[in-house]
Amino acid sequence: MNLRAGTENVIEMVGLGKACELIGDDVAEHGKHLKKLRDCLENGIRRKFPDIKINGHPEKRLPNTASISFRGLEANTILSELSGVAASAGAACHSDNIDVSSVLEAMNVPLEYAMGTIRFSVGRFTTTDEIDRAIEEIITVVERLQPAGAEKISKVSSGEIKLTQYTHGLGCACKLRPQLLEEILKKMPASDDAAIMVGTDTSDDAAVYRLDDRTAIVQTVDFFTPIVDDPYQFGAIAAANSLSDIYAMGGRPLFALNIVGFPSNRLPMDVLEKILSGAQAVAKEAGISIIGGHTVDDTEPKFGLAVTGVINPDRIVTNRTAEEGDSLILTKKIGTGILTTAMKQGLLEKDNEKILVDTMLALNRTAAEVMQSIGVNACTDITGFGLLGHLLEMLTGSGKAAEISAGAIPVLPGAMDLAVSGVIPGGTYDNMAYTSNHVQYDDRLSEIRRLILNDAQTSGGLLISAAHDKAAALIEGLKDKGVDDAVIIGRVIPEGKSRITVNL
Repeated sequence: MNLRAGTENVIEMVGLGKACELIGDDVAEHGKHLKKLRDCLENGIRRKFPDIKINGHPEKRLPNTASISFRGLEANTILSELSGVAASAGAACHSDNIDVSSVLEAMNVPLEYAMGTIRFSVGRFTTTDEIDRAIEEIITVVERLQPAGAEKISKVSSGEIKLTQYTHGLGCACKLRPQLLEEILKKMPASDDAAIMVGTDTSDDAAVYRLDDRTAIVQTVDFFTPIVDDPYQFGAIAAANSLSDIYAMGGRPLFALNIVGFPSNRLPMDVLEKILSGAQAVAKEAGISIIGGHTVDDTEPKFGLAVTGVINPDRIVTNRTAEEGDSLILTKKIGTGILTTAMKQGLLEKDNEKILVDTMLALNRTAAEVMQSIGVNACTDITGFGLLGHLLEMLTGSGKAAEISAGAIPVLPGAMDLAVSGVIPGGTYDNMAYTSNHVQYDDRLSEIRRLILNDAQTSGGLLISAAHDKAAALIEGLKDKGVDDAVIIGRVIPEGKSRITVNL
């Protein structure tokens, strides 16, 4: 067999053979037992929901497996609610595509059913009591998720709820992949309105529209799924994140509107009240009011703000005006994507959780005010595309390149260790793939460090490009005003082989 002696897994081979021998003694009887349990499960669910679809041949399908499709529901949403039943999905919804099982496609299962397909399996030692309990829980969950199920959750206390368990993505890490978004935006026609000062032709943080020689409107919109479990904190962080785009442009926010997606059939309404209260508190801190909004029923909770601000047309700070020789300054530590993923998995230490939440709650208002008082060349805020992704946008728009020092970049406590243990959000991998062709890393820089530089952030700090002779004054001004993490991380250089060079 061309194998080295001693490498064969003899113990497992013998064990598998013995298992086959034991099961083979009564294989027909075992099959009947499994089929009886499976049919009991299917019939119990079908009695409550007659319109479900049982997939497979009535007689020739596996006796221990039930493939059940629930019309109009998403499999992952159902599974997230089934705390006492282990099952798997027949389809999954991603940011760029709907991934339906090729088997279901070949069976011509309609999409409205396929997306709600769950595979349940029974075993030799499964009991009828366990089947009954599973039926009860499945019915409870599906009833609640159906449009008429909102009243079913009215008795659930918001104090028992962990918001991150109600969503597949976390905060800005659930953004559409940048490479996919770029392809779509390229096809959109450019506007010829002369009053547009900053529009869709760049990757800037907000739109700017001139009203007259002294006033321009700054407009942004931002929303996402829960980044933390606490509803009040979620609303507050989402509001701080939304306001950040106005600050990054050097603008002053005037007012905001709520944007809400809320699963009223999954969560009690007082959860929404707490989300809105958290946002109101941050708006008050920013000196603005939230004066309306729009709410839709959704399968997952989502929240954010549409923020309107003003700016002098001569003082707009964009992300495409960095100049050669500029110092690059970062105002907050990075690593929120990794830490929030760890928090969802119950792996984040309480001390580090507090630091994380405080970091995301901190408004970029003070940093923006200091930035405007000193005068800078360019700025952007660090959110879903990560530090390198947003730096790449700045450099591409400016026609420049940059050298940065990985060792100078501040990282939130615990992020490095968690990344080493594999706690890394999918958005971070997407970001690294997006920047890979534009970044030259020092060969000695570890894969983990590279991932952290691409980590998808939520309510991150400002990345400022300032003239070298102003950098020291800017750092001093930021620290005097309490922006303690502000640090120079690199410099802008002429265009070269790579947009970004990352040194140790």
